[in-house]
Amino acid sequence: MKLYTEEQVLKMLDLARFTYNSEDKILLSQIPIELPSDEEIDKANGYAYYGKPDGGKYIAFNEGAKWMRDKIQGGNK
Repeated sequence: MKLYTEEQVLKMLDLARFTYNSEDKILLSQIPIELPSDEEIDKANGYAYYGKPDGGKYIAFNEGAKWMRDKIQGGNK
């Protein structure tokens, strides 16, 4: 799945309206967003530790980032 920002979509719509470029050429003119892998998320510096009831640590940033990435991709992966 390819993801584009709102600005990119608006730009592509303008190109479709005001040029005679093909859909493929218009899509190729924009670079889609790449979602991070688990490894990239784990390397991020945005850790937020919260205590678990069992005394362990919970990394909220990492878990939240993975959850959001999976939701964007279309489900619970």
